[in-house]
Amino acid sequence: MVKKKIIACQIFADEFFAVLPEEYKGIDITWLNPGLHFSFDKLEITLKQALKDAATEGADARVLFGNGCHPDMCHIINCNGGKILGAKNCIGAFFHGSDDLEQNRTMVITPGWIRFFSSMMTAAGWDEVEIRQNFGHYDRFLLLDTGINALSDEEILKFYELTQVPVEIKQISLDHFREKLNEVLR
Repeated sequence: MVKKKIIACQIFADEFFAVLPEEYKGIDITWLNPGLHFSFDKLEITLKQALKDAATEGADARVLFGNGCHPDMCHIINCNGGKILGAKNCIGAFFHGSDDLEQNRTMVITPGWIRFFSSMMTAAGWDEVEIRQNFGHYDRFLLLDTGINALSDEEILKFYELTQVPVEIKQISLDHFREKLNEVLR
């Protein structure tokens, strides 16, 4: 039997381990930095290398990135022997109907997004002023809280102080993500 290997954005880490089926507990995982989203070239090169490494190991690569994380994501994955998560992005992986939430100047985020925000902004090369310019047109961030490794009040406040955009919290279950993960593992 061909072994499976996961190539995943670290945004998914906490939720991934919470819903990973027992039979996959020892699966080999390559975690990629969420900051790669700010350079399509770096993201493509890194993904291709991870897929090449999986092929060299004789592994069947399963990719936990959204198909919208790179303009050519599906092509990159398909041409390099992988299978991708059936979602536009991490929000779509966690919540069915996520596009409906992104109305009225709302940006939907996850706890992982907040936890990796500093490293993502460093990768983008943005300082505090640029962060506020790029996110200031939003009226709110809607944080999808899965209840796994919940953010502290201090983490949310620090994020707010940096962006100057209010954060509202919506509790969600991991059922949709569990379903999406099972699809990509099959």
